[in-house]
Amino acid sequence: MNYYPLYLRLHGRPCVVIGGGSVAERKVLSLLDAHGEVTVVSPSLTPTLQTRAASKSITHIPEPFDERHLDGSFLVIAATDSPEVNSAVGRLCRKKNILVNVVAPPEESSFIVPSVVERGPLMIAVSSSGVSPALVKKVKQEIGDVYGPEYELLLEKLAELRRRLMDEVPGEDTRRNILTAVVESDVLELYRQGRLQEAERRIEEITGSGR
Repeated sequence: MNYYPLYLRLHGRPCVVIGGGSVAERKVLSLLDAHGEVTVVSPSLTPTLQTRAASKSITHIPEPFDERHLDGSFLVIAATDSPEVNSAVGRLCRKKNILVNVVAPPEESSFIVPSVVERGPLMIAVSSSGVSPALVKKVKQEIGDVYGPEYELLLEKLAELRRRLMDEVPGEDTRRNILTAVVESDVLELYRQGRLQEAERRIEEITGSGR
């Protein structure tokens, strides 16, 4: 296994993106979705990134890359249109033990970013370890077809139910058994069919009998 798979919590972490083009924009938006504190280093920005900078949702340093821009960073993404600059960023980050993703050339990276299917809190990551983005795209589509919006509905309900059980049901084993019974029941299929009220009734039946 070339890579160690993990999900990284970025809330409040300083993240630096080197570059201000369309690829950098995608990286910035994904970091913001993960609640990272994002700084973009680039003389120019896409219109979307300009808007983000104007609203103060990102910090913009309108300069060419310099090593000092890495100071204090937790994670760095090198996404300029210059492989030489990107490689330099990658080498410096590895030297400083900073997590770095280099768009091109990718072998300068210390981590790669998988393609992700999201259904609310459910995140299914797909990677070919950089071998075939085309195959990753195909697999992602297949996963998306199998895991539809009903999974997000179920997870939202499970989160709500878990909070309720913590207040109402003593015993971790009992709570776990109830949640497992919901997951293994026909509730997911009812959500898939759009039979939301029936799904709610079924959950109440399970929680009542499980206590």
